[in-house]
Amino acid sequence: MEISRLANTIQIRVPDQEPVVVRFNESTTFAEAEGIGDLGGNDLIEVEYTPGSPATQIRKIVFGLPPGIEIDIQEMLGILTGDEAYTLVDTRPRGPYLSGTIPSAMHLFPRMDEEEFIAALPEDKDHLLIFFCGGATCPYTGEAVDLAQGAGYTNVKGYQGGIPDWRRAQLPLHADPNWVAERLNPGHVIIDTRNPVISATGHLPGAVAMPASNFEALTDRFIREDREARLPGVSDRRAPVILYSDQHHSDDVLIAFRELTSWGYGRVAVLKDGFEGWKDEGLPVESDQLAYAIEYERQLAPGAIAPEEFAATDLTRDDLIILDVRSDQEVAEAEIAGAIHIPLEAIEDSLEQLDQSKEIIAVCATGIRAEMARRVLDGAGFNVRFLNEHIEVDEDGSLSVL
Repeated sequence: MEISRLANTIQIRVPDQEPVVVRFNESTTFAEAEGIGDLGGNDLIEVEYTPGSPATQIRKIVFGLPPGIEIDIQEMLGILTGDEAYTLVDTRPRGPYLSGTIPSAMHLFPRMDEEEFIAALPEDKDHLLIFFCGGATCPYTGEAVDLAQGAGYTNVKGYQGGIPDWRRAQLPLHADPNWVAERLNPGHVIIDTRNPVISATGHLPGAVAMPASNFEALTDRFIREDREARLPGVSDRRAPVILYSDQHHSDDVLIAFRELTSWGYGRVAVLKDGFEGWKDEGLPVESDQLAYAIEYERQLAPGAIAPEEFAATDLTRDDLIILDVRSDQEVAEAEIAGAIHIPLEAIEDSLEQLDQSKEIIAVCATGIRAEMARRVLDGAGFNVRFLNEHIEVDEDGSLSVL
């Protein structure tokens, strides 16, 4: 799920149980990976460890394809822009496909009924088929290739790099209009990249007007002022953002996508078929209430405290502990007044420093390490929540949410 290199800690999603937090150190060995730098969100891994101690080994599970089947991103782009007819298939579960897929992809899940899977493919067994999924540690591309070859298809390719590789190249993903229509709420950021004069005549409900030129101007400003790039009103780089223009291939929406992904936002998609396709689907359109400022509401993760509640909380209460899990270096630069400081990597060995009768709110610079600390403390029986926000510590020790 998450990796903290500052704390040498990794949070792992485990099937049918709560996520697990595991430390690693210089003695941890890696298999199928040169080190922690080769791991990323949603990778499939196998960890050997004793609870309370750093992992002895972390193995990255990598799925291969038969010889001559795998293609890289350059070959993929060559096919998508070439003259040969092809069928591109996203083999991930339907939810991730709808939220953002490679342009022109259809959806087929290889673990559906086998006959139904084969029946959905073209009749011509020599037709070019390209399958992809969630990357090298995702098994679905290989399973789809096996099914197609077993059914007699002779021109089968697999783009094993998949969505993670496509995202790293900052190439656009398409979000399904009906999927977007069910998410017109403050938990999703909908941005109209057209000229605001045009947007005002008709736009998606809840959309914010932000033309492509604004994105480019912001990039120039971040560089000029040597500032961290941030979408105004959205510090959460995992926020779901949907961009649109008249068409999904319009220059303005592609420019906005390029800039926003270069700022580090990882869940950005372009509305498939654009505003024109949206209208053709008969989906709701507004011609007033066009916003010019984003009002994003991060969906609370399990165990998180709402920033509004945190801001209204008396942090000096006797029955409350503010637990600062940042590194020693971060705390030396800016100490939170009244907080107990225990670096994330030392939490398991420092439980006796905490009063189990008190409520604990864990904080860090961005919320990632605080969430991991909550997992550890919750498992040890503490009453704990965490602040899942970017914070700033002032010279007087006061804490503010960015």
